[in-house]
Amino acid sequence: MQIKPRFYPHPVLAWFSDDYRNAMFQPAFEVGGNKGFYKIRMTCRTSSKSLNRLISEGRAAYAIHVECPATRYRAFFTSTDESFEVDIPVAEIDAKVEVCRLIVATQEVLNYASDEFHADFTGRSFRLIKGDSLAVAEDIVFYADKKDDELAKLPSIFSIRRSHKDDAPPLSVDLSGDRIAVYLASATHDRFISLNSDELLRSTLSASVLVPALVYALEKMMHEEEREALLDLRWYRTITRKLKDLGVNVESLAESGESSVVLSNKLIGDPLHNSLEDLTQVLQRMED
Repeated sequence: MQIKPRFYPHPVLAWFSDDYRNAMFQPAFEVGGNKGFYKIRMTCRTSSKSLNRLISEGRAAYAIHVECPATRYRAFFTSTDESFEVDIPVAEIDAKVEVCRLIVATQEVLNYASDEFHADFTGRSFRLIKGDSLAVAEDIVFYADKKDDELAKLPSIFSIRRSHKDDAPPLSVDLSGDRIAVYLASATHDRFISLNSDELLRSTLSASVLVPALVYALEKMMHEEEREALLDLRWYRTITRKLKDLGVNVESLAESGESSVVLSNKLIGDPLHNSLEDLTQVLQRMED
């Protein structure tokens, strides 16, 4: 459920309409929690005396509608308290979560009228039924990424796959999924899988395969227009958090002063240095 500008059969206090004169509804929203629950904290206030009166009389309430497209979780919560909390089990939501903040009628209200209405409604009254929206705030989104999610670890955001195209390049990258898909030509993929079984060669493989893929991703993230299409992807959010740990804001990535090559090596953990050390050990092992 998303609140979009629309016409209602009765006045509604909203950012997209002038049904109410000189009144506001701007609820504050905060997400916290622990391993078991996400805790949504709401602080709701409105400057509308008419709506405040309905709430104090128990005929209206503050409300939030929570929806998670990934898990199909939907829930609707109401309270007459200006400040209230809602607990949602961690298992119920995942990735993008949409939240609508409203004031709704909790029972039928006859002949609802207010001198706060726009002049077009002068002398008019309205019948409200239970569930009618009386005020709406702009939708907000948060991301329910589990702290122990394997995709929260940088190496796990990559998926090495075989390309089945006859004319496939040695390496290509697809950024459209939750993982960064790195496609290797068939023969290259076979060799990668074989070499990856040797722990001393993994840093070398990272430098050869993961770094160029990450460089490509960072280049895309530097451009605002392309970044908009990536916001909902887990690999993007993981990299954003890792960049923050390095003191780099993804929204000013292009102005950070560091190239995508330098940043990719920092994010992965200097695989070039590690690979040279590992290869030295490989050579020593061969000499022995």
